[in-house]
Amino acid sequence: MGGVPVQPRSPNAPPLPTPVTAITFPLDHTRWYLLGQLEYYLSMQNMAQDLFLRRQMDAQGWIPISLIASFNRVKQITGGTDDGIVRDVLTLSSVVELNATGNCVRMIGWEQFVLPGAKESTISIDKLEHRTESEDLEEEEEEEEEEEDDEEEEEEDDVVFVMGS
Repeated sequence: MGGVPVQPRSPNAPPLPTPVTAITFPLDHTRWYLLGQLEYYLSMQNMAQDLFLRRQMDAQGWIPISLIASFNRVKQITGGTDDGIVRDVLTLSSVVELNATGNCVRMIGWEQFVLPGAKESTISIDKLEHRTESEDLEEEEEEEEEEEDDEEEEEEDDVVFVMGS
């Protein structure tokens, strides 16, 4: 990223946290600050003291994204838009995972923060695969190699040998 964006000024608000996840592509200011805020909410540092958020966890550590999207600080950053931007930004994070339907999130290391008596989880154990940018690049390279191999095979099929008499 070409430098850290300038934080929007709000007279009474503390500074926005910067993302933990290294972003190697351009990201608009809203998403960049939102990523930092979301990663902070779901960090070990915050969870150690945030009993409200821990009470929202089910027995498998899942928290509804709609709940996090409803937080005043998140609404301030996003302008109060729908949960979609929060969900999209969470997919960029290397410190959280989303469930298969993309409506719940949990932090890495959630096990130590689930409170005794947490409600039973209704979330399938299948979750969205958390992918890194390098994994995406590897997959793209593999697909390109497969396409090249297919093209070479097609070219070979077009060759006609004529036997002379």
